[in-house]
Amino acid sequence: MSLVTDLNLGKFLQIAFSEGVRSQISDDYRDWEYIKRVREQDPDGRQLNFLFLKSFGPAAVQYRAAGSAGVFPSAQQSITSEHTAVYKEIDTTVELEYSLWDRARRSPAKYAEPLATEIMAKTTASKRRLAADLYGDGTGVVGQVSSAADAASSTTVTLLSSSSARGHVGFFEFGDLLVARQTGGTSVAPTVTGTFYAWRVVSRNRKRNEVVLEPINEAGTVLALTASNLASSHVFYRVGQPTGGQSALNLGSIADYGTATEVIPGLESLASNDGRVIHGITMSGASAATVEDGEGNPLDVSMIQALMDNVKVNVGQSAYSWKMLVGAPESHAAFIESRETDRRFVSVEDNKRGIKVFAYQHGNDTLEMYTSEYCPKKRIYALPEGKSGNKVLEAHMTDFDPVRMGGMGEFHLKPAASGGHERKIVSYMQALGTIICKHPAAIGRLENFA
Repeated sequence: MSLVTDLNLGKFLQIAFSEGVRSQISDDYRDWEYIKRVREQDPDGRQLNFLFLKSFGPAAVQYRAAGSAGVFPSAQQSITSEHTAVYKEIDTTVELEYSLWDRARRSPAKYAEPLATEIMAKTTASKRRLAADLYGDGTGVVGQVSSAADAASSTTVTLLSSSSARGHVGFFEFGDLLVARQTGGTSVAPTVTGTFYAWRVVSRNRKRNEVVLEPINEAGTVLALTASNLASSHVFYRVGQPTGGQSALNLGSIADYGTATEVIPGLESLASNDGRVIHGITMSGASAATVEDGEGNPLDVSMIQALMDNVKVNVGQSAYSWKMLVGAPESHAAFIESRETDRRFVSVEDNKRGIKVFAYQHGNDTLEMYTSEYCPKKRIYALPEGKSGNKVLEAHMTDFDPVRMGGMGEFHLKPAASGGHERKIVSYMQALGTIICKHPAAIGRLENFA
């Protein structure tokens, strides 16, 4: 084919650029918006202390025969416990070559502002990270291996999808860098040609619970793969995580999921009922979430009915209302057929907000079906709201703010290791906080369904 640039003086023709940058991956972070809705206050100090009332002291209430000379019942005081949530920090670095920024700034027909594009990308990545961690357990585990099929320069990993598996396919972000470890913390490195640095996420398949990973060196070059050395139950962490990703974390002996790592603990721990400890709370008895076991059966509407029945028995119906039923898209799809035959499913249309969804009606509560790519396919959560305006989940968290030092601006030249400065501009952003649950039993959790 003859190109116009091959013609004499052809290179004088103007080059035209279409507007905007077309993102090739999801930039959805609706779950971050939910975190903002349950935001209570900015973090103050190093930790947050709060009290639980775990028993009213019911043994102090007893019947006696009228007119009898019996003594009053023995006293039994109410039981309270104090708990502590340690604030976590999440940081983001923006970096761009100075010459690229300078030339784009001077160009009258620039395609896009590179710095603005990079800031937008990092802001979105930060919010998506927190949106994913809303459903995590606080360990930072991205996923757990079931099996791996190696190729010349990549491996296809099938992830564990059982109810007890850590992480899930939705936690794998395109281009993210991961390392593998045994559950006891021992590092698992592949056999490659060159120096291995990390696994890079190439693709994922939600239907088959598969992710494709490629081994790279620190410069980002793909390495020839001899063997991934991945085996069942090995876990993946993100490279930058100090505990887990960079140092050993024994998943079998975690004292407290609130302080085990630098990662904010999410619903997997905050709404559990397996005896684990989170923020000093032992998740059992009156302090546990309301959990309905599907016993491995196919997802059915009767499970939601039983779940909500148990929730309202545990916490009553006067203090809370339930408006959101959160699950994976696959769980939402499983209810479509039930919607046609079960009158407890209702349509919700709002021409003011432009939404059209269906919801599950339980008594006076209408639970809108909300889907999240980050909610594991093995979990459904019924999230409550306090009728008096108080929240059950509380996010004590700041927004992402630029880090400024003294009179310096948000951007500055990057210091070079050998002295002087590189021709790169950098900026740092930071958010601080954590999430607590004030009344775990008010959260309904359905698990272990097919």
